[in-house]
Order: sequence, then C-alpha cells, then structure tokens
Amino acid sequence: MGYNKLPSWKHYWATSDDLNVPCVSNTMSRNRFDNILSNLHVQDNSLIPTNNKDKLLKLRPLINYCNEIFSTSYHGTRELSIDESMIIFKGRNCMKQYNPQKPIKRGYKIWCLSDQRGYIKNFSIYQGKDEQLSDEFESFGLEKLKSENSLACGTIRSNRKDVPELSEDKKAPRGSSDYRITNTGIGVYKWKDTKYVMLASNYHGSEITTVTRKDNCGRKKDILCPQVVRDYNCYMGGVDHADQLRTTYGVNRKSKKWWHRIFWGLLDIMFVNSYVVYKQIHGSITLLDFHRSVTQGLLTLRELPKSNKRQSTSTPKNKGPATKKRRGKEWSVSKDVRLTNRGIHWPKCVTNRGRCEVCAINGTQSRPYSKCSHCNVFLCCDDKKNCFADYHDIDCS
Repeated sequence: MGYNKLPSWKHYWATSDDLNVPCVSNTMSRNRFDNILSNLHVQDNSLIPTNNKDKLLKLRPLINYCNEIFSTSYHGTRELSIDESMIIFKGRNCMKQYNPQKPIKRGYKIWCLSDQRGYIKNFSIYQGKDEQLSDEFESFGLEKLKSENSLACGTIRSNRKDVPELSEDKKAPRGSSDYRITNTGIGVYKWKDTKYVMLASNYHGSEITTVTRKDNCGRKKDILCPQVVRDYNCYMGGVDHADQLRTTYGVNRKSKKWWHRIFWGLLDIMFVNSYVVYKQIHGSITLLDFHRSVTQGLLTLRELPKSNKRQSTSTPKNKGPATKKRRGKEWSVSKDVRLTNRGIHWPKCVTNRGRCEVCAINGTQSRPYSKCSHCNVFLCCDDKKNCFADYHDIDCS
C-alpha cells in the first residue's frame, strides 16, 4: 500500500477491475485485515499506569526496539548529522508541531541521527519542551564532545547564551567572515552569504576555502568561506535524504488513532534503513524495485489461496478472441526469493495443472501438475524435463 496507492484501503478488495489488486485480496480477506488493523497494539493498555507522564508509552516498546536494532545492525559512514524530521499528522494531539521550513509542515517532530547515505541510526520523538533545562543544554555542549574525542559542528543563533560578539556589517560584500576561538577551544564563526549565518565547531580553526555561488545575473563564481561552512554543507543532508526516501513510497494512511501515524512512519524508516543497507551489500537498485521485492518476498512465504469472489458484473462476458501477448523475460518471483533458503524449496504435486514459468519464458508450452512449495509457481519436474532445477539455478537469473 506504499507504492500502489488507492483512495482507501478498502479499494484493494473491490470487485471492479480498475481497483482490485489480486496480490492483496488473494492473500487476506478484507474483514481479516480490518480486524488486525482494529486490534493492532504495541503496548498492553492494562500495564499503563494512571500517573503516566510518557506521552509515547503506547509506542515505547517499538521505539526502543527500533533504536536498538538501528544502532547495532549497521555502522554506516563516519560523518553523522542530527536534524529534525516530520511525520505528517493533521489531527489534534498535544505533540503536534508546526514547522513552516519543512515539506511536511504539520505533524510529529522527530530528532534523527543519520549518516550521509540516509541511514537513521537513532531517533527521538519530540514530546514538548522540558520544564527544566540544564546549564549543559543552554551552552554549546561541544566541550563535552571534544573531551570524548567526538568532533562536531553546527549552526547556532546569534542571541544564544555565551556567544561572543562578532562584526556584522550589512554593507560587507558576499563572502565576508569573522571568527573567535573561546578559552575552551570552541570556534564561533560568522559568514555572509545572502545573509549572515553563525556556526560553532570544536575542531575547526581559521581555515578558509571557497564555495560556488550564483550572482544576480545567474553567473557562477567562487566566493570565500570558512572551512566549517563547507564541511557543514557537505555532511548535513543525511536526514533530508532519508526523508526523501521515506516519503516517496510511504504508507501515509489516515486513522482515528493518533499513534497509527507514528507506527506507519516507523515502518517507513525501517524500509529506508533496509534499502540503504541492501544497496551497500548488493549494489544499485531502485527504491521501487526494492519495495516490490520485499512485498513479493513476504507474499510467497505462504501459498496464496484461490479467490472465491464472483466476477464483477461490469466486466463483459464476451471479450472476443483472446490475443496472445508476448511475455518479457522477467520472473514473477524475485531473485532474493528464488535463490535463497534452498532448504525450503521443494517440488509439490497438486490436483490442478498450471503453466510452467520456465517454459513460458523460453517460449514453449507446458502445463505440469508440479509446483515449488515456497515460490508458489508451476514448474516441470519429471524424467523428461527438470525446470524446477533450472528455475532455482543462479545461472538462470
């Protein structure tokens, strides 16, 4: 339901040909899906105390599990970025935030720790401003990171506490900059692009480099900037890249339960992280093909029952002579399903005949009584022809 969107989830079980999705309706009935969705829970409600102050207690087991798995399953790149992300939500909830600078302006705010490729290693859902703020939060906090050998830089506000005064000439040319190094070794920088920006770092000095910008006439030219600005722009886009991947084929389904939106959002993050790891191991693959591969793999874990629905009355009975369509050389089951878990692929005899997929790809006709118990496709498996072995051979992929 992420890459094949319909106006309502009930349309996946519609009888009309323009709405029905057989791979969904043949796997599970609509009433069963509705019952699962209605009774979906992450936390036992009877265990929630009456004086609970954790607004996310209904999702806390899933949040803790995701953070543990994300941080230990994949190390990612050395450079990490921390930024805020949004899960769309237009209902009423005390945790709902408004951020006009994000593509999703209203919803739940999440602080994410991501690497350059978009893999989210850790996240924290924003529940509201704390009543008491420590002195460490009010200061930069870069000194503590430096003592732990963690190098960090980021943007700061000019009115923030303990920020040294830096020159700000509104008539200064583009590329002008100023900096100060504090007694604790923290560098504070002010640089003018189209407007002034301020940054702080615990590992940069007075290094100057250049960046390419466009002037008023649209011509590109190089202007001076501190090295901290270049490094910040280079490594800060990890969370934004993860948001791009997450919202492309996100679930994004409306629900009367406020926590369902967060639940779908966490599922989307799992997909994004799995996609990033898969690309690093197996090479390039499009996001759509990855979603389809996961879907087909989950559907083939069990044999799909035959549909007992009557044909829609809107479908004409006399369609005329059937035209033979040439089938492309594509397997109905992904390579990840066919070529893995060899121990669970077994030929199975059935009462009804079906078209052999290997013979169909090769342009021949064969309707055997045997099929693969795991892939759920018909394959020849007798003394004359062994398409079952060819289908699960890596040279046949």
